[in-house]
Amino acid sequence: MDYIVLVQHIQKTIRDRKTVVLNVLENNGISSMEQYRELMGELNGLNYISQELTGLLEKQELLDE
Repeated sequence: MDYIVLVQHIQKTIRDRKTVVLNVLENNGISSMEQYRELMGELNGLNYISQELTGLLEKQELLDE
């Protein structure tokens, strides 16, 4: 499998999960402060991984030039 296809698949999975988490947060689907903290932590982790993947792709793009 081409690494770009793999990264794109992972980024899509991240976007889909972020959408689910944001929907729960925006639609008062939180039952406790603990759940809120867990969702916010997950969202922060997803954002971090997404940024790292984007950075790797950009570095690879520069190397390929």
